[in-house]
Parts: sequence; C-alpha cells; structure tokens
Amino acid sequence: MTEQKTYDTVVVFADVAGSSKLYKEVGNDEANRRITEIVNRMMEATRKNNGTVIKTIGDEVMAHFPSADDACTASIEFQKIGQETRPIRVGMAWGNVIEKDNDLFGQAVNDAAAVAKIARGKQIITTQEHKDNLNATNAAKLSEFDEVKLKGGNISTTLYRIDWEAHDSAQKSDQTVIMTNISAIQNQLVLSYMRHDGSSDSITLTQDNTPVHIGRDESSCQLAMPTGLASRDHCHIDYQYGKFVLVDHSTNGTYVKNSTGQQVYLRREELPLLGSGEIGLGEQVGDNNKFVIKFYS
Repeated sequence: MTEQKTYDTVVVFADVAGSSKLYKEVGNDEANRRITEIVNRMMEATRKNNGTVIKTIGDEVMAHFPSADDACTASIEFQKIGQETRPIRVGMAWGNVIEKDNDLFGQAVNDAAAVAKIARGKQIITTQEHKDNLNATNAAKLSEFDEVKLKGGNISTTLYRIDWEAHDSAQKSDQTVIMTNISAIQNQLVLSYMRHDGSSDSITLTQDNTPVHIGRDESSCQLAMPTGLASRDHCHIDYQYGKFVLVDHSTNGTYVKNSTGQQVYLRREELPLLGSGEIGLGEQVGDNNKFVIKFYS
C-alpha cells in the first residue's frame, strides 16, 4: 500500500506567460528550447531554496516549500529569471496537503492553482495564510491585491501581491495599472443596452446565469447587438472569484470606460467590471457609438 503523508507547506504554481504566442513567433523547436530552459532554471531555483519540484506540465512548474519564507524567496528568483527571458506568473498558497505517489492533493493545491490563474505575467500572488507564516521582512514585501472567493469556498479571502519590483521604477512605468476596490465582492451586475428595434432593455447578471455571451449573432448570444463592428460572438461576461469579468475573444476588440473616464482597450484579454461604466464593441465609447452597453453593480 502506498505511503501517505500529510503536512503544512506552501504549494507553488509558476508558468511562462505568453508561451502560446512564442510558438507562433519562433516556431515549435525554438519555442520548446526556450521554455525548457526557463523551466529548468525555475526547477534549479526551487531546489536551491529548499523546495521540492512535484512535476512540470509544459511551461508550468508545480513545487512546494515547507518554509513560507523560502517560497517567497524562490518566487522572486522566478521573476528575475522572467526578466531575462519571458514574463512568469506565480500563484501560491499555504495549507495542509496530502502527499501520495509523489504528488500532492488537498485544498492548498486547489487554492494555489486558482491563485495562479488570477496572476498575470510578472506577478506573484499569494494567500493570507502564507502571509501569516512569513517573517517580518518578507511580510513587508506584500501588499493587498484583491478579495475573492476561491474555488469551493463560501468565504472571501484576501490575496496579496509580492512587490518584488517595488524599487524598480523603470519596470513599473510601462505597466497599465487599473485600481480596484479589493473588498468588492459582487452579487449582481446590471447591463442596459439598445435592442435591434431601437428600444432600451436591461439584464441583471448573477453568479447563476453567467456566462452571458455578447455579439451580433442572435442565435448564440444572450445579448445581441446590432453593430457591424461586433463579432458574431464578440465577448462574454463570466463570474470569477466573486467578480464579473469581461472576456474578449473578438476581431476588433472591446473598449471599457469606467466612471472616472478611463478607457481600456481589450483584445483577447479580460477585465473585471467593477463599479459602473460603459462597454463598446469594436469601437470606443463615445457620442458616435449608439450601441454602448452600460453596466453597474
């Protein structure tokens, strides 16, 4: 019978952001060579910091660290590797795991995987439990990032970002920062829009009736918009970790304007719809766009 052990640890998932694009840019052989090199360097950094590599899956490393501080140090080394190669995203969580057949199972694994999906390139995101186990020096590197309900959980938890670039102003200057309310757990989102016949209508989104698809095609989209700049299935709004998130998968992109007047362009990207604002399908939100979708939560 296979031996089974349980213990507390930090589970880490780290992967190369934009790897699919890299394969298109440089071809299979070269992309595979570069990604393999990055993965090998992350594995080396894991072992150097007293961690254990559980497995690698393509461009992703799964590892664990008995020490919360070692996990913090290793994750920063991952990002320094990313500065020299390709952006890396890291998600991790502290908690109890079951070790069996050289693999890990349990809620900490699920939480770390969920947090890794939230992280973007150049980001390290972790949980409250991990922060609570850090020494004072490392804990000071964390700042509140968001408050979410992780998969399988009914209670919201605070996530933190490790500010590994805090003193690198040049690195920060080329990033778009969208400020959000970290305590904003949304129960509903109201969309108001113009129908094909020119009349106004609205729809209230909840966790139970998402995702809602938006586009030109009335047969496949719950919210059909009569504008030629929209794709047949232009974008959809999903409910993820306590927030409504717009996911663009269109040809012309989607514009989102918030209540402060800031307008963000998305193309094959996603953005939480917090507070109130307006959405333009394939064209900017403005006086000449008659098919703007207004939203508020």
